[in-house]
Amino acid sequence: MSTTAKALQVLVLFRDGRTHLRAIDVMEALDVSSATAYRYMADLEGIGLIERSSINEYVLGPTIVELDRRIRESDPLIAAAKDVMKSLTERTGGTALLCRLHGRKVVCVHQVRGRSGPVVSYERGKAMPLFLGATSKIILAHMGVDVLREIATSQAEELRKARLPVVFDELSDAMTLLRAEKVCITHSEIDSGVRGFAAAIHQGRNLLGSLSIVLSDQIVLPNRKQVADQVLRAALRIEGRLKPPGN
Repeated sequence: MSTTAKALQVLVLFRDGRTHLRAIDVMEALDVSSATAYRYMADLEGIGLIERSSINEYVLGPTIVELDRRIRESDPLIAAAKDVMKSLTERTGGTALLCRLHGRKVVCVHQVRGRSGPVVSYERGKAMPLFLGATSKIILAHMGVDVLREIATSQAEELRKARLPVVFDELSDAMTLLRAEKVCITHSEIDSGVRGFAAAIHQGRNLLGSLSIVLSDQIVLPNRKQVADQVLRAALRIEGRLKPPGN
């Protein structure tokens, strides 16, 4: 691994709620010397990726904010989805979520709240579990057989907690059924008192993530099939706007 790549690993340490970082944290996490840890942090501070908040602590820097804005402006998935999501929230009144698959987690990249849209746990940039909620489950349903097999082997406890099959054949069968339904519908799996409707988004054969609408139990729920159809059509519209991979 190059020195640059090792230095950038420092940024990955800002996760799981961690907001501050010390040199000793870098030393322990990356197994480097004190001098190397301080050099990494000085390099990142020099380009604004982190900044000093006290004598011994660092926080994420202003360059991260600038990069986030540029992502919002240049991400082709967000560009393809923004007005589709706005239209979906206007028709349903709910909260629309656009999420990407990132490794074995699901990350929200854009959110639009409608007139009655509930506040949800899926916030931009927040990694969410793969096994709970319609937003994540529909992504799981579209993963390849080899990936599902690996998940059944390595994440059996997480599957069990989510009340999903832990045996590969049973998990594969359940995901096949969900994939055939095209829209996943759940109730109160992530946030209580809400229903989620989600459809997968592909770019060609590549699985990108999902589009969801979240509706509060406090409003009169329209016909479930009608809502599901609206979400599916919206997801297909987004797919149609995306250029094929490699173009």
